[in-house]
Amino acid sequence: MGGRGSGRIWYGGAGGAGGKDTTEDHRRIDIRWLKKQKFLRPGNIGSLSWTRGEEQVGSIGFRMEADLMTLIYRYRVNDGEWEDVEQVVRFDRTLCHFGGFRKWFLCPQCGKRMALLYGAGKYFLCRHCYDLVYTCQQEIEIDRMMRKARKIRDRLGASHNLSMPIWRKPKGMHQRTFDRLRDQENETNTLKWRLIGDRMGMDL
Repeated sequence: MGGRGSGRIWYGGAGGAGGKDTTEDHRRIDIRWLKKQKFLRPGNIGSLSWTRGEEQVGSIGFRMEADLMTLIYRYRVNDGEWEDVEQVVRFDRTLCHFGGFRKWFLCPQCGKRMALLYGAGKYFLCRHCYDLVYTCQQEIEIDRMMRKARKIRDRLGASHNLSMPIWRKPKGMHQRTFDRLRDQENETNTLKWRLIGDRMGMDL
């Protein structure tokens, strides 16, 4: 679309983990970046584009008014028909401690003040509405799975090396208890590798 206020925004697209997409997986609009580029001035018309590396992977048009922004773009699901979309995103303001005010997006669905909106579906909404998680949250989940697996291995007297199979039953432990704990460790370890595989974009 071009025109006044053209800009480029980096787009990650890393791949989700644990069945949830991350904020890095989707195109996003950052109101702080728009302010820095002076795009928030009423009457400004232009376009935003996203890139992955050197490749452009999407673009939208925008039109600024004093209290709202209109996004203009096309959307389709998988290989379906393209649909023209015109989405209105309203602004809110909060006073700053040292004078002036800060602008926020009001999420078009839940109405929360947000600095970032994500294009994870037809409309740009906040991460809560799309149930997106941060990559660091996934890393915490992976660490939790590893700690849980190693704790079970301690009870079984097994190595902390999660790639090593558990064969030997501790002396005095009932077979049923051993089988149950070994199954729990295997399930936890499998989930951990699935989280890692999803994050790396692999099918494990």
